[in-house]
Amino acid sequence: MKKLFLIFIITITFSLEAKCQIYSPNLIGYAGIGTIFYPDGFYQGEVYNGFANGSGTFYWYDGSFFSGTFYAGLYNGAGVLVSRFYGYINGCWSNGIFVGNCVNIYNPYISNNAVESEIRRVQRSLPDDSRITSHDPDGYTITKVDANTQMGQTLLGRFTN
Repeated sequence: MKKLFLIFIITITFSLEAKCQIYSPNLIGYAGIGTIFYPDGFYQGEVYNGFANGSGTFYWYDGSFFSGTFYAGLYNGAGVLVSRFYGYINGCWSNGIFVGNCVNIYNPYISNNAVESEIRRVQRSLPDDSRITSHDPDGYTITKVDANTQMGQTLLGRFTN
């Protein structure tokens, strides 16, 4: 019985980490705007009971970011994933998984101009942190990447697992 319980706990822990769940036990009971730090980046945005919940942005220290909506710590709803090196993928996520174009959900990141505006907004709002390698919005390649191509799968695999 103890072995089964241990395997169950390990499985739950792995499944939460594998889906990039954004959570901080220090923020349990808190609702508002918060920051959650990780070894490879940090989240800034709405937090509810320790989880990223609502609008927010996760920044990786290489200058890449995901901006959009979160639910229970996972990407959920409209969002844009911008890589400093690959381009961007916009659309809808469900429980941390990219599902494609948004249907019956407003997607503010539908055009290159909207994504460029979001990149400028994110770059202006970055804290002065030496771990972030790019504060220059011109360092980004504003190219939409098809999620069904090898490049798209590379981008999704790098930033969503």
